[in-house]
Amino acid sequence: MKKFKITLFIIIAMLITSCRPKALKKPNDENISHKITGLKDNVEAEINNVSIAEDDELTKKALDAAHFDYIISTKNKSSNPNINMNLANLVVNRTFNLEDSKNYDVDLMYKKYSMPKNYIIITKDKVNIYNKPSLNSNIMGEAHIYEKLKVINEVIGEQVKDGNSDKWYSVAWIDKEGKSFYGFIPSNSGELRNFRFNKMVDLITGFEKKLNNNKYGYVSNYKDVNGSPPLINNRGIDKYGIQAYQSAPLYRDLNNKKEFRYIPDGMMVFITGETNGYYKVKIMDYEGEYWIPKKYVSLDNNLDTLSKVVVVDIPNQNQGVFEKRGNKWTLVSYGLATTGIEGEASYVTPVGKFKVLEKKDKFYYTNPNSNEISGYAPYGIRFAQGAYIHGVPVEYKKENGKNIDPGMKEFLFTLGTFPRSHKCVRNYTSHAKFLYEWLDVNDSAVIVFK
Repeated sequence: MKKFKITLFIIIAMLITSCRPKALKKPNDENISHKITGLKDNVEAEINNVSIAEDDELTKKALDAAHFDYIISTKNKSSNPNINMNLANLVVNRTFNLEDSKNYDVDLMYKKYSMPKNYIIITKDKVNIYNKPSLNSNIMGEAHIYEKLKVINEVIGEQVKDGNSDKWYSVAWIDKEGKSFYGFIPSNSGELRNFRFNKMVDLITGFEKKLNNNKYGYVSNYKDVNGSPPLINNRGIDKYGIQAYQSAPLYRDLNNKKEFRYIPDGMMVFITGETNGYYKVKIMDYEGEYWIPKKYVSLDNNLDTLSKVVVVDIPNQNQGVFEKRGNKWTLVSYGLATTGIEGEASYVTPVGKFKVLEKKDKFYYTNPNSNEISGYAPYGIRFAQGAYIHGVPVEYKKENGKNIDPGMKEFLFTLGTFPRSHKCVRNYTSHAKFLYEWLDVNDSAVIVFK
């Protein structure tokens, strides 16, 4: 009986965005920018929830311990006898990773990290993997927190006291020699995740239809360039969690400007009317109609056409990337992602339809205590306020008072687990590079959904 310790290393783009604290004071961009000449618009304020050093340490431990190939692929077949799992005497509730009808084509341009459509993320420190759905059966291996395994079936097995359930999952993994193995884990071992590609395409086609039939623009107020919006009861954040900084105000009634909410920079708006310096707009993810000052809406450098879209799934912490080819959308890449989390000085990644605003081969971020540059994030694609899709941030090393670049990193262990960033969407660095080179500001959008 072999034991296989499945210690998954994962790839992350830990980010740091320009999310300012919920205090009324904005980041002092002037103080930040003078540290690196000419980079005022290439520097974002950093506020760390979890230090990059901690994520680096988790990643190093995972790499040192790993002796497996991370996750079994949907296309990874093996003649190893251990792959044949006997389900004859088991009640099968569900079967995962079945081929289903698709409303999209597939032509992967980036396929460095293969993932099954359905997988489970381990949420306990350690989980034994059994050869039968019973705690009294043989242990085949063990999985650890944040590891991801392909999930095959949900079956009825032994009642497990911890969790009070008789549901088990059959899972699969491969070792470093490429041999495939199956086993069973209790259903409370982790959280099921999946790539909702059909849902993603539905969101794209709905957005596309709206663009084709309406006049549209996008909110433009990066670093409050078009003016700071008013505060709500002396607070720079609304009840929906959108902060005032780098946003615009939305009014239901121009006769009652005390009541309003914020809409973030980068979000697409559909213009239905105008009067005295205001546009009347609809927003796809907001109910009703609103008035917005014209100075915050850009019709220049607009989304000329929609042919490339990145769709970010917050609950599943993953994303799909699509291109319009002919009359059909085509999946060209997909993978894990890590989004923002609400905290004392951080924000969730905003939900909505956004224009790709600009691309930066790297953007710098600062130490919140000193306003000194502390590192950079590679291959940044800005889509809302200071929120980017980007690769793994690089923390400078200090030597004799100077910043030393240790070089770019491909991944962090926590990628695709749970929200950890300060608004941005972290990717494998190689995937961020692919997107950076492929996306175009005139025909590309980012959709974020729950």
